Amino acid sequence: MILETDHVIWCHSKKQTRSRFSFVLTFFLVACSSPSESEDNARPVPCLSTTSICTERIAIGSSVYLPVFSTHSLSEGNTEVTRGLIIVHGANRNADDYFRRGFQAAAAVGDQKSTVVVAPHFQTSSDNPASDELFWSSSGWKRGHLSSTEGPRPRRSSYSAIDQIVDLLSDLARFPALTEITMTGHSAGGQVAHRYAATSRAEEIFRSMTMRYVVANPSTYLYIRQERESAGTFSVPDGSSCSDYDDWHYGLAERNTYAGSMVVDTIRAQLVRRDVRILIGDADSLSASLDVSCGANLQGPYRFTRGRRLVRFMDQFFPQHRHREIIVPGIGHSSSSMYLSAVGLDALFGT
Repeated sequence: MILETDHVIWCHSKKQTRSRFSFVLTFFLVACSSPSESEDNARPVPCLSTTSICTERIAIGSSVYLPVFSTHSLSEGNTEVTRGLIIVHGANRNADDYFRRGFQAAAAVGDQKSTVVVAPHFQTSSDNPASDELFWSSSGWKRGHLSSTEGPRPRRSSYSAIDQIVDLLSDLARFPALTEITMTGHSAGGQVAHRYAATSRAEEIFRSMTMRYVVANPSTYLYIRQERESAGTFSVPDGSSCSDYDDWHYGLAERNTYAGSMVVDTIRAQLVRRDVRILIGDADSLSASLDVSCGANLQGPYRFTRGRRLVRFMDQFFPQHRHREIIVPGIGHSSSSMYLSAVGLDALFGT
């Protein structure tokens, strides 16, 4: 196991008194309501609703939890599922919308029954998390930081939470036919996908599982050397005006707890050999919600350019890399248009 495990908990209800992720706890997967009510609210398979009926909570430490949407129960598993799709929301933390994107994409390729879609909700304090649900700062969950000191203990990295989802999907007792996991995110979620591809040990632990990472229109990328492109060439920038340009999460200096658990050479080797698909819309050239810090601006003026530069960087310094540039023509900063395009569907489900 990647993390210490506890019982996976799930519960759903038509009435939500706190938020869309309101749950009643049960430690032994006992039904949360009376028999007649349970029959009325029986969870369908696959579960294709953005209401609480398709939500559950997973343990990511001793008695601390993360709420997720899922098309197939992670606690019960499913023998027909062959693929997992973990899809991470953007800065608005709208996990319900991204869950819909995921199961719509699976339906578009005829794989809805055989694909378990999981959309985690990385909450902040403004989301009113339950007392035993971890939450992060608005930037911390994107960067894999530990959960807030004001939340429950033990604190966990948001990337460790993704590790736990991979752990559950890789459990042959739950999903005996599942052989491939796609981890993806758009915008802020795309930032997560690229850093997670570099720093997660999941592929080494679950060697029988094939993984890919679809990084869609993120504001910035992780650079695994100090060089940045300027005027068509790569060189080390003058750090006097941007001293933190190579700090985590733009680069490998000053790494956080999760990324700092491994040496730089290991992170580089992992990112080079992993199946990473840089999915970028060629019309994503506006500045809305764009990171314009000095470290970000050294990666390019806008998202489309930044994606292309990152691939050129990998080409120059790591020619054996497996990053693949995939351009979605005519699409800007839209997760639905990106994922549901023919190009996007192929990135998620093709070879």
